[in-house]
Amino acid sequence: MSMSKEKGFTQLMSELEALVTKLEKEDQDLEDALADFEKGVGLFRECQGKLQTVEARMKILREENDAFLLADEERS
Repeated sequence: MSMSKEKGFTQLMSELEALVTKLEKEDQDLEDALADFEKGVGLFRECQGKLQTVEARMKILREENDAFLLADEERS
């Protein structure tokens, strides 16, 4: 059983950009183009998921910071 490291956002975006470039420039047969398109959709969804995770974490951190600042003001 191999344990692969999860790809980071930057790596996923690079792969997606390379696929888009390939689809735009290469004259592929329909089946290969469809396979690349499907892979691109998967990469896009992974990127989107990572962004949503970061946004959720940022929201939590902002809310925690706001609560801390409010409590600090109430103590003053």
